[in-house]
Amino acid sequence: MSIVALPPQAVRAIGSSQVLTDSASLVKELVDNALDARATAITVEISTNTLDIIQLKDNGHGIAPVDRPLVCKRHCTSKIKDLEDLAGIGGASLGFRGEALASAVEMSESLVVTTRIVGEATAFSLKVSQQGEVENEERVSQAVGTTIRVTEFLKSLPVRRQTALKDATKQLAKIKRTLQAYAFARPFIRLSLKVLKAKDDKYNWTYAPKFEASVADAAVKIIGKRASDQCQWTVWCSDSPSNPTASHSTELPAGSDASYRIEAFIPKANTGGLAQTD
Repeated sequence: MSIVALPPQAVRAIGSSQVLTDSASLVKELVDNALDARATAITVEISTNTLDIIQLKDNGHGIAPVDRPLVCKRHCTSKIKDLEDLAGIGGASLGFRGEALASAVEMSESLVVTTRIVGEATAFSLKVSQQGEVENEERVSQAVGTTIRVTEFLKSLPVRRQTALKDATKQLAKIKRTLQAYAFARPFIRLSLKVLKAKDDKYNWTYAPKFEASVADAAVKIIGKRASDQCQWTVWCSDSPSNPTASHSTELPAGSDASYRIEAFIPKANTGGLAQTD
């Protein structure tokens, strides 16, 4: 066969499958977007097969009207304007490529973005085409924030969809672990996972933090008090990579000008490195 140029649709589908490999990766990208929007409460709802419906709702700042036509366009992002901006982005954002939503809409039957910013009387629901164009817009009732609803995920990739259907239970477990990891990383964010029409509550999960919750507080809720009591908060910091120091405090040592800092909630020495769960 001679070398030929692939049609644009094939190029987009292949590229999208590299950005989003499964339902868990889509949920992770949506959570990242919500956190970048300064959300303090994030709710994920998903079908038992992890494909029919994937929905994330947040209470972040919403998407401004001027940005809505570009929200699902590939390589459109509010995080950087050119390559030089990468040098200063640091940990200020969890993503900047502008590929997640474009890939999701390419791989799904439908994607609807519902969003509202402060000052708007109502929210707006945007139905987006596979090319990332807003096909329809209507006013709806919703608080400030954004809801992303994806249906029939992986529809454009039937072989991968069949594989995903077989691995639905593993995907649900992976999504739950992912949200629990976010709770450790952002213990002040409320997180919730609801599996739609599930036979039991095995994968349903809610993390409701108290005011100014810490990682230790999150640990009690996630792994239980017995396990968390066997752990301690440790901070490693260093003026240079060759001169690390460690302390069991959440604060940097006085006068420290650390070039890096590592924080961890780890088993105490007398546990043998393995904390027992409840």
